[in-house]
Amino acid sequence: MKFLTPRRLALFVGVALLAVAPVRAMRIASQPIPARVAAADAVVVGKVTAIEEKTVSATQFPGAENKVDFQIAVVKIADPVLNAKGLTHIKVGFFVPPPAAPGGPIRIGGRGPVVKLDVDQEACLLLTKHHDSDFYTISYDGLFDKKSQTFEKDLEQVKKAAKLLADPKAGLESKDANDRLVTAGMLVTRYRKFVPNGKEEPIDAAESKLILKTLAEADWTKPVNFQNMSAQNAFGQLGLKPEDGWNPQGVTDYNAASKAWLKDNADKYVIKKFVAEKKEEKKNEK
Repeated sequence: MKFLTPRRLALFVGVALLAVAPVRAMRIASQPIPARVAAADAVVVGKVTAIEEKTVSATQFPGAENKVDFQIAVVKIADPVLNAKGLTHIKVGFFVPPPAAPGGPIRIGGRGPVVKLDVDQEACLLLTKHHDSDFYTISYDGLFDKKSQTFEKDLEQVKKAAKLLADPKAGLESKDANDRLVTAGMLVTRYRKFVPNGKEEPIDAAESKLILKTLAEADWTKPVNFQNMSAQNAFGQLGLKPEDGWNPQGVTDYNAASKAWLKDNADKYVIKKFVAEKKEEKKNEK
C-alpha cells in the first residue's frame, strides 16, 4: 500500500479545493461602493414584487452580435436613492448564463448582468439603463441584499455617496478631506465612464479645477485597495496623453510626478467626459 507524502497530500488537497471552490471566489474584486454608485444610472431600495413570465430578447452590451433572453423583475421602490425620484416601480432585467455541461469549463460570468432576482427579495440595487431596451440591468456587485449581515453598513455608504453626488460642489469644498476625495473620485468615475461610439467633451472648467486641486491635495501615501477611493485611481482614469503634458515613461516616483502634474495643470487642463453622440450628429456624418 502506497502512502501519500506530505507534498503529494498538499497537492491532492489543493486540487480538491479548486474542484469545489464556489465560482464567486474567482470574481474580480469590486470597486469601492462610492465608485459603483457614481457609475450607476439609478440607485433604489425596494422589493421585487413580480418576475414577468415573458422574457425580453436583447443584446448584453453595445455592439454584441447575438441576443440573449432577459428575465424582467418588477421592483417596487421604497427609497429612490439616486435618479429615481417620482418612480414607484422599476423594471430590472437579468440574464442567468446556462449551466456548464458536465465535464465542461467553469463559467465565471462575463460581460453584462449575472444576478438572479427573486420575488419578495428586498435589496438596494445599483442599476444601469440598458443601452437599447426599456429596462435596467444589474451586475453582481450592484446588489446589496437586505438579508446580508453588512446591508445596513453598505446602505449607509451608498446613501452618503449619493448625497455627495447630489451636491458635488459642496462635497469638493467640504471641510472633511475624505469627503472631498470621495466626491472627486466619484465625479471622475462618472465623467470617464466609457460610452460606446461616444465622444469626449470638456466639463465645467471651475468644477474641473476643484477636482484636480482635490486630487493634488489628497494623501497619496495610503495603500491603494478596492475598499476605498484613492487619488491614484482617479488620476489614472483621466486618460491623460503626452500632449496634456503627461508622459510617465522613465518616472521613478509615480505618485510625486502625478501630484506635480496636478498642481501645475489644475488651472490649465479641463477634464473631459464621455458623452453619447446624438442621432442627428451621426446622420450628418453619413
